[in-house]
Amino acid sequence: MSLQDQINQIRKDLTEPVVRWIQEPAARPLVYAFKETPVTPNQVTALSALLAISAAYFFSLGDTRSIIQGGIIFEISLILDSVDGELARAKGMASEWGRIVDGIGDYVSSIAVLIGLMIGFPDSKGALLILAFLIFLRGVTFDYFKENMTSRVKHGYDGSQRDIQKTYEKTSASPSFILKVYFYYLQLQQLLFRGHWTSFKGYASTGPSTDAAWPEKQRLRYYQEKQPLIVLWKWNGPDLIFFLMALLSCFSILENYLQWLSGIMTLQLVLTFILHHYMIRNEKYS
Repeated sequence: MSLQDQINQIRKDLTEPVVRWIQEPAARPLVYAFKETPVTPNQVTALSALLAISAAYFFSLGDTRSIIQGGIIFEISLILDSVDGELARAKGMASEWGRIVDGIGDYVSSIAVLIGLMIGFPDSKGALLILAFLIFLRGVTFDYFKENMTSRVKHGYDGSQRDIQKTYEKTSASPSFILKVYFYYLQLQQLLFRGHWTSFKGYASTGPSTDAAWPEKQRLRYYQEKQPLIVLWKWNGPDLIFFLMALLSCFSILENYLQWLSGIMTLQLVLTFILHHYMIRNEKYS
């Protein structure tokens, strides 16, 4: 397989299975319908967040019928969350800003749904708090791995360092609260994966990233050797938890499985993180 073939394949390889097999197929008719209309990806993101807030309201009621209704609405929200990215690519509107907006929408949706569930299931607040932390952590770590692996194969360097540099330069040129939050989001990823953190003020003295790009042969070898990590990480994104929460809600049995869900998902992430650090620490390309 050539480098270009692997670049074309890597997005599929790093798409969560529940998104690739369920949500994206359900989203395609909507992408096709919206492609030739004035509807923008950011508007779809906003609609997805509003539906998640509506689902949260039904969850907060706590009765069987409302939980089922909340589960159905939440799943529609998750499908729309796949529509915005696909629509952006279809319309040629994909951008870093759109990615940030999409991320904000995801966190707003997550917080709303979890608050709604805590109100509806007051006896399960402990498990839901664990899930809230776990969803955040899985989102941060999965996003880092996906972007880092894509950049390694496509460009031959660690894209996270350049992303930090670009965000710092944009924020310095035109101060923005959202961009500064994104800067610290990227720093949190550095802390989790590299063990260091740099403040916005402190970053000025570190200078831009100067790592050299790997040659094509090295990129191909790296991609092939990291296949076990790719397989593990694509099951560690937040969408798997969201899908299971929506599915269990549709059958009105979510509360019965919250502790099991939080425990299994935590164990999965911890084991993946351990293996990740072992494989990256022993790679030949650092």
